[in-house]
This record gives sequence, structure tokens and C-alpha cells, in this order.
Amino acid sequence: MKWIGKRISYEDHSNCFTLIISGKTEDWKFSLMLVWLIAWLFCGFSIIYMFIFTNELQGQGLYYSTFLGFWFYFLYKILRSVIWKKFGMEYIKIDDDFLSFKKSLWGYGKAKKVILNNISSFEQIELKEKSYAKVFNDSFWVLGQPTLSMKLNNDNIDFGSQVSNNDGKRLVIVLNKKLRHFKSIGKLE
Repeated sequence: MKWIGKRISYEDHSNCFTLIISGKTEDWKFSLMLVWLIAWLFCGFSIIYMFIFTNELQGQGLYYSTFLGFWFYFLYKILRSVIWKKFGMEYIKIDDDFLSFKKSLWGYGKAKKVILNNISSFEQIELKEKSYAKVFNDSFWVLGQPTLSMKLNNDNIDFGSQVSNNDGKRLVIVLNKKLRHFKSIGKLE
């Protein structure tokens, strides 16, 4: 098994090529996300308790109902990010005829299959270095947007959440090499 950075691993098998992009982050960042989640839960449950079981928030129901709506929305976003950072992976498998792509949690997820001859190339999605999108995408507390793209005849499939520029460039080179090799010979080494 070969590695690109700390999150991307790939391997050539006798009849296929597999690639895994892990959603994991550094332990201290994950610990901070858990502290944030616990603090968020404490704040929300405190408001829910006061709203239901005390009279202190009497007459302010509309305000706190709106607040709790936003609280539940961001709780969903935090939980989704924490679960992805702990258990999420992106799988790519190239075999004789197809490329299979799957975003997976605990091994579950629906694979998208693409006929290999329909893929023209793999490219890196360039984000402007000083743009808001780049800064937000590099933040460890969000899932991040895809940074790599698979160019098809009529469509694109984006993948590789929060892959760094250096790792992305190396990964694109490996994937394009495997794609060209398969198209020229008809099978993987």
C-alpha cells in the first residue's frame, strides 16, 4: 500500500486499483470538535429545559422556538461533521470496465459506477488562495467541499473533501496515469 500524505492510500491489485481518502483529522482537532459538540448540546438542552419546565421564558416562545430551530440545524451540521471525521471515507476502485466511487460511513454508502471509457481525466479544483471558500474549506470543523473532479463526457463528479493542494496534485497524477494505462492496454497491471 502506498500513501499520499496522511489521509490518502492506494494499492495496485492483480485485477484492480483501489484508493481510499479518509475523512479523519488530527486527534487534537477531533477532540476540539467533541468539546464543541458537548458545549453545544449543553446550551441547547439548557434552553429546552428552561422553555419546557420553568416559567422564566414565559412570553418569549417565538424567540426561543426560532433559536431552537437554528440550534437543531447547527447540531445536525456538527454531528454530521464529527461522524464524518471519525468514520467517513471515500473509496475509488478501478477495474477492467468501471470506476466505482463511494462516500462511506461505517462501510455503508451507495457506489456510483462509471464506465471507464466515459472518463476523460481527473483534475484538481482550484480555489483562490485568499478566497472565503478556500478559508472555509480548510477549516477542520466543517466537512469541506470537494477539491478534485472526475471529468466525464457530459458531467463531472467531484470528490476528495479537504484534500490539500500538494496531496491533490499528486493524487491527480496517479489517477490520470492509471486511467491512461488502462485505456491504452485494456487492463491494469
